Amino acid sequence: MTQITLNIPDDELSFFMQLIEKFNYETVINEFSVTEEMKSLLDERRSTSKADDFLPWNEAKKQLRFKSGK
Repeated sequence: MTQITLNIPDDELSFFMQLIEKFNYETVINEFSVTEEMKSLLDERRSTSKADDFLPWNEAKKQLRFKSGK
């Protein structure tokens, strides 16, 4: 199976949905839950982090290294 993720501009969503309804498609929703322990850890990290150490997401993605599943 091939999975495709699209970023659709808000002002084009209505047009896109009208178009995609003409095709057979499947909606997949990835849900996850965060425990209270995870929330506490994240809150602690946020409170001790410096804004100067943050990277914009586009920069952070460039630094990520993924192993191929092949």
